[in-house]
Amino acid sequence: MIINPELRRNIWLDFTFHRVILAPFVIILMSYLFYLTGGKGSSASIAFNLSILFIFLWGTKKASETVLEEVNNSTWDFQRQSTISPWSMTWGKLFGSTIYSWYGAFICLLIYCAIHTNTSAHLVGLQITSQEINLFNEIFYLVFGGLLGQAIALLLSLQLLPQIRREKNNKSFRYFLTGLLFGFLMTSYCFRSAKEVGQVISWHGYTFASDSFATSSLIIFLFWAIIGLQRSFCRELQYQNVPWVWAVFNLFCMIYFSGLVSFEKINSEILNISQLNDLQELFHQAPVYIAFFIAQTLTYIALFTDELTTIRYKHFMARLKEKNLLESSQQIPWWFISIIFTTIAGFKLIITGPQLTNIVENFSPSILILTTMLFLFRDVVLIHFFTFGKYPKKAMGAAFVYLFLLYFVFPLLLNALHFTSLLPLFWPSWGQNTALAIISAVVQIAIFAKLCQKRWQLKTQELDPSIKKA
Repeated sequence: MIINPELRRNIWLDFTFHRVILAPFVIILMSYLFYLTGGKGSSASIAFNLSILFIFLWGTKKASETVLEEVNNSTWDFQRQSTISPWSMTWGKLFGSTIYSWYGAFICLLIYCAIHTNTSAHLVGLQITSQEINLFNEIFYLVFGGLLGQAIALLLSLQLLPQIRREKNNKSFRYFLTGLLFGFLMTSYCFRSAKEVGQVISWHGYTFASDSFATSSLIIFLFWAIIGLQRSFCRELQYQNVPWVWAVFNLFCMIYFSGLVSFEKINSEILNISQLNDLQELFHQAPVYIAFFIAQTLTYIALFTDELTTIRYKHFMARLKEKNLLESSQQIPWWFISIIFTTIAGFKLIITGPQLTNIVENFSPSILILTTMLFLFRDVVLIHFFTFGKYPKKAMGAAFVYLFLLYFVFPLLLNALHFTSLLPLFWPSWGQNTALAIISAVVQIAIFAKLCQKRWQLKTQELDPSIKKA
């Protein structure tokens, strides 16, 4: 790790004599001032809170800025042409850009441990008290939660880099905020689970201790974030890979989140209510519904973060015509993988899903799933319509505005005018005006597909002038 060129570069830049001395001096001074005014508890509290600031605020901010600063300074292309490997770049960027924040956090946590731990007993190995175990958990959750937030911030800045590569004033606040939110929420969940001693959680019918499940989840999500970083750096360094990691990640998310939903079986014979059979079947298939909506969410994430260029699709179709399965599979867009999982889960629910019209009037889960899938297909075509336009850098912003109009502004307008029966024009139907919802979605798909086809033809002519318009 220490021979990593990217890590060494950041050490040389960040660890000047002045900064090496300044950090411990300020931290120790503040801790001592709080000790004089509030005692050991106050001193430990400020040390712990300072470590949170170093890890989550400063560290996540530095991680989100590291690549964008090089893009803004026109030095990123030189690194892309270097011989450094994707894994070396991953570790170098993740730890190198945040190494000074970890230096400050280490000093803070050292002071925190010194105040809360019986140092003499711990050093000679006399005993390990419950307080020391809790102290270890606190530091573990803080460090790994901070790494998760930093990795997500860096990953987002990398994943969206093709859309902003030619800009010279890129901002990193949105990546910083997203990484901070994910890291802080996951760390808070782990702290809360550690305090709930004896609590259990059910996952796919299996029972786990709440703190163990939270710790395992934190480690697994950090693993996925680091794998995502490595794959993103592979793309930036011009390595071609089959997107099997994205496919496995889709499966993992579908299995993980669907396992968090479980219901006790209702004994309909004792209650003597025949309608409970359909309700029981709905509860039984709740994990599949969760898996469907998770796959749908991942489809939208892929649409807004993956590179949807005309050149990529042309390469994909050219390799496919040549029957070169390896190179064509390397060009498969991520949204296509996610939408396959969405479609599989959706058709399973449509075929086997219960009808709840006996319990809730005009409510059909199957109709809801079908119309949701149709509107998802509409959104896929809509987003591609903008990405195939003249200004691809503004495509995602324009697509987001149009989706906001279609899903929020127009339905709110109809509701204000008391035309609620027309809401299925823009929203998936749950059993009311089903024909209107299906026809509306199909018509919108056809319109945007035709417009998208025209833009594709124009874009193809720009790339290859020899192609004449039919």
